[in-house]
Amino acid sequence: MIRLTLCFLLACACQWAVAAERIPSDSRWMIQADVQALLRSKVGGLILEQLQKQPHAARLAILQAVSGLDLRRDIRMVTICGIGADDDSGLVLVRGTFDAVRLNSLAQAAEGHLALSAGARTIHTWQDNGKPAAGCLAAPDLLILAKTSTRIREALTALDQAGAAGSAIAVPPGWDASALVLCAADRIGDLAAGKPESAMLRQVRTMSARIAEDGTTLAVEARALATTDTAAQQLIDAARGLTALVQLQKPESLDPALLEALRTASITREGPALSVRVAVALTDVLRLVETQIR
Repeated sequence: MIRLTLCFLLACACQWAVAAERIPSDSRWMIQADVQALLRSKVGGLILEQLQKQPHAARLAILQAVSGLDLRRDIRMVTICGIGADDDSGLVLVRGTFDAVRLNSLAQAAEGHLALSAGARTIHTWQDNGKPAAGCLAAPDLLILAKTSTRIREALTALDQAGAAGSAIAVPPGWDASALVLCAADRIGDLAAGKPESAMLRQVRTMSARIAEDGTTLAVEARALATTDTAAQQLIDAARGLTALVQLQKPESLDPALLEALRTASITREGPALSVRVAVALTDVLRLVETQIR
């Protein structure tokens, strides 16, 4: 149950930005989700409706009883960040309303629990299915989760040193006002080192993306800055070629609505700057979400 509760928090983070968190300056990528905005959205409304049905309702009731957390009310914003893609630098920062006593009891009951002093705070470490994990209630409304206590100490330093330089990761101005989810990364090629796509991605300096409801559609918009104009055009050509290939093959596993979204996607560039926008009708999104949750 302890592991299930912690997985629940991480799941909230991974699936769905009120104000940007101060994250360690060495962070190279970030995903930030406004959970309450998501739950107020049309897609979020359907998710909540489905979660009230069995067996989801029973599982959530157990999680709430153990952790004291109500997803619909207590989790406000989640930020995930890190240096590499597959290392121990990942952090999950959860803004919300927490029961400190209950969370402390959960940590103490975990396998291999240790309590480490961090000034006036306490960092808890434990074994999660044989793998190291750590957590700290950094403030009454901020829970930090990581793989190591060292990374949590670095997060606490970034949080406390208000005058220090933060991470250079940024998203376009105004995006946080309407986004359900924001993503940003720097030097993406390094994150994909050793993978076939890394050579192409090394041509991208920075990238940001957002997911937002736009009238009757759910839109995914991405912007990237390539190393050169030539590199930008090569990336545009590759994206268009991949889109054409998918439309030609029409894989059975891809819903027709998603095929149509690819067909109508906007892919443009201005100098080294690239923009991609894909929109799916909300009716189709709701249908796909409902199918997956059942």
